[in-house]
Parts: sequence; structure tokens; C-alpha cells
Amino acid sequence: MKALEINVARTGFPVIIAGHEFFFDSSPEHLIEVQKNYEAFEKEVDSIEGPNEDDADSLDLEPYKELLAKGYDVMLGEGTFDTLYADIPDINAWLNAFFDLYNGIADQLDEFKEEQTKNSQRLKQKYLKKVSKKG
Repeated sequence: MKALEINVARTGFPVIIAGHEFFFDSSPEHLIEVQKNYEAFEKEVDSIEGPNEDDADSLDLEPYKELLAKGYDVMLGEGTFDTLYADIPDINAWLNAFFDLYNGIADQLDEFKEEQTKNSQRLKQKYLKKVSKKG
């Protein structure tokens, strides 16, 4: 008897940032993790104290780097932020890009969901057609 072989592929899509290609895992498990971390990310951004305007040396970039590293690494995998920051060491650029990334991924997921719904409906109609021919 011939073996039944079923191929399983990860769900997700490539994301290219500053010439680097990453993969966004769109599994339900990862989406839950991303959502939780994004909410925490927003709160932490608000809680980081800005520089003292009277003291130029008071600007500490480490909290921003650590926060961005957490955000990018959860979204696109461990080490993502370090790779990006090594090429373009600009906290403001990466903070703005992070929000663009999050919104872009949300748009992609909406399109994916719509496509999946259409495919499910098509399969359902095909199945119902077969069943009605047999009956």
C-alpha cells in the first residue's frame, strides 16, 4: 500500500526591511504573542523618560534600543533589530519603521483572512455540489 504523504508549510510571508529579508510567522500562536507584546510595547514607549533639555548628556538611548529589540525580535525573529541597527544606527528611524511594520502586517493579515474565507467558501460549494450529485 502506498504511503499517504502530506506536506505542511509554515503560514506567513516575507518582510523586507532596509534590504534584509525576514519571515513573519502568521500562525495563530505567533499572532497572539505579537499582539500581547505590541500592547506592552506601546505602554513602554510612553513610559520611557525623555531627555532633560538642560543636560544634553542625559539622553540614554539604551532603553529605546532594548524596547525596539524586543518589538522587532518578537515580530520577525531573534536578532532582527541588531541586524537592522548595525546597518542604520538611528533610533527614530527604527521607531517609525516599527509602527509602519505593525500596520503593514495588519493589512497583510486582513488580505490573507479574506483570501482564506474565499477559499473556504469555494471548497464548501465544491463539496456540496458533489454531495448533491450523489444524493
